[in-house]
Amino acid sequence: MSDKILDKTLDLIFSKNNLKYLLILFILALTLRGIVANNVGPNADEMLHAPHAIDFINSGKLQIMDQDPVWFFLTDLSYKIFGVSMFSARFLAVLFGALSVLVLYLIVKNVYNKKIALIASILLTFSSFHILMSLAEMDVAMMFFVLLSILLFIKGLKENNNKYLASSYVFLGIAILVKQIAITFIPTLIIFFIYHKRKNKQKITLKHAFTFFIILLIISLPVLTFNFLLYKDKGLVDLQFSRFLGIATETYAPIAATLKPFSLRDVFFSYESHKPGIIEGSAFFWNFGKLITVLGILGFILSVLRRKKYTLLWFLTFIFPFIFLSGTSILEYHFIFGVPILSIFAALFINYSSNKISSLNIKKNHIIAIILAFVIIFNLYFILDRGVLTQKSEVTKLMSYSKNSIDPDALVIVDNRIFRGRTVWMFNDKHYLEAAAFNTITAQINDIPGTPTTLRTYFIECVTDDCGWGTIASQPELNESMEQITTFFKENANLETTITNRENDPYISVYSGNLQLKDSLLQIADSTHEWFYYPLRFEPAERVFDNYKTNNLFEKFLNLIGHIVLYIEILIALFSIVLVFYLIRKE
Repeated sequence: MSDKILDKTLDLIFSKNNLKYLLILFILALTLRGIVANNVGPNADEMLHAPHAIDFINSGKLQIMDQDPVWFFLTDLSYKIFGVSMFSARFLAVLFGALSVLVLYLIVKNVYNKKIALIASILLTFSSFHILMSLAEMDVAMMFFVLLSILLFIKGLKENNNKYLASSYVFLGIAILVKQIAITFIPTLIIFFIYHKRKNKQKITLKHAFTFFIILLIISLPVLTFNFLLYKDKGLVDLQFSRFLGIATETYAPIAATLKPFSLRDVFFSYESHKPGIIEGSAFFWNFGKLITVLGILGFILSVLRRKKYTLLWFLTFIFPFIFLSGTSILEYHFIFGVPILSIFAALFINYSSNKISSLNIKKNHIIAIILAFVIIFNLYFILDRGVLTQKSEVTKLMSYSKNSIDPDALVIVDNRIFRGRTVWMFNDKHYLEAAAFNTITAQINDIPGTPTTLRTYFIECVTDDCGWGTIASQPELNESMEQITTFFKENANLETTITNRENDPYISVYSGNLQLKDSLLQIADSTHEWFYYPLRFEPAERVFDNYKTNNLFEKFLNLIGHIVLYIEILIALFSIVLVFYLIRKE
């Protein structure tokens, strides 16, 4: 009886009507990624991007100095809807990560069949690598638009439909405006387009190349406009143009050591303290998703041996960004692009294996269900073991405490042993001041203008002596000075709460008391709110180093066009959400 129920259940799941199961997968993907986004601790880069997105829309900027604009615009929109929090900073990764599950289904279904498509979607839904990278980074959102571009590209080739191809180029352009690494997918489309046309003995015209070039040029107008007008006004360009054109390199000299240029040699050979990039890059897939990686490799071998159609497209989609990133930027979240591709190959291998094993009088759907169940359990255990499904990070806890319990008119003194990016992020809506600056100011309190007054004051202590820097052990003088100010607040203020980390160890202590200070100190504190080239919220505007002035009608017109194109791109990006569900419903 139980066997019959199981058979019927599995037959129903793998039946032709997969719509309701896709919606369930979408909800599961959204939920898992949302929980992780709210709980997992931030990395250093997130503490650059997340604060810079605050009030990006209000600033009227076309981009910031090192990143393209679409992610920042949409993330600021998330802040305006949900408020500024770890979850809202990572909302794009949550939403577009879950939507990628649906787009992957559509891609695989268009190339193979519904069963393989559903298997691939299940694998991506529960991919531990994909879930854990639900961060305030651009990579997951970028890859969503790349996948949508690939879907429309495949439809355009199969149906010989230029409208689909043009739409594909538009979404690839949006991906590039989310993160510039998406440029590495351009060779994939070009090579496979030529391969497909020649294989099917179809003519390739200059019109195809012209359309591709013009669409990407138009989509790039916000970035090109920004750099042109900035150069005309101040002789500056953004970081990427500076690196490649050698313009205004002195502006970015303080961070030059962190900018590794691409080296093909480093892909294949050890350098400095690193193993070859191909090994370090591959290790991310193994470390964060062993089973899908193994199944994906087996599926790739199978696809090559059996000459599965579109194997070349999947290979090119993987290899170009992999080689580039392995030779320049060895960070785990950059390699998230490979998970959907591995999921496709893994689905092909699971389907093939189930066909072979079913000859042993074991039902095919049972085999698929067992393999998928094993992968799901293994991945969920991997995530649970990291504590991110059940426990919030200290940053999430402190942000919540700050919003709910710290008086918005109070002065907040923050221990310098807390990473500055975290300080800016956690207290973005407060009158915060780093402790070292507070010491300097109070030593000159009699010379500071303003009326003496009693100020409600909070002190945020780094209990562990290093809260995000990783370098405090080599700075004993800083540590000693912070211990002195901590002692002062322990003796003159009340301990309000202690924030623990995921191991339940004390991490941050919050003290509060009333201090006799000057009423101008809040304004002075606000004037120090600058982080990584920009004042918080891009205010005051005159302190934003890459704001430019338009000096004639042509420049004003160009600036207007750049903004109009950017706003259209934002609307297209938002429309893509509706488009995915429309395409799923249509299938």
